[in-house]
Amino acid sequence: MHTVKLEHNDDEVLDPADPQLVVRGSLFIDGREAGCWEQRRDGTWAAHLRHKGGWIVETSRGALIDRLAGEA
Repeated sequence: MHTVKLEHNDDEVLDPADPQLVVRGSLFIDGREAGCWEQRRDGTWAAHLRHKGGWIVETSRGALIDRLAGEA
């Protein structure tokens, strides 16, 4: 299992014209920056890993961290 940290970035970096996003930030796995994450208004949490294509989407923050810890 890997150590996953979802670091919150400043809310001012969000595009106010994007109605889907609540929060976004940087994703760290085992202390190294690995991509980004976002919380969406529909309640889902998503992460994009630099070394993989596409987004990983889960229904909660905890579920996203657990999945990333097992897959990364």
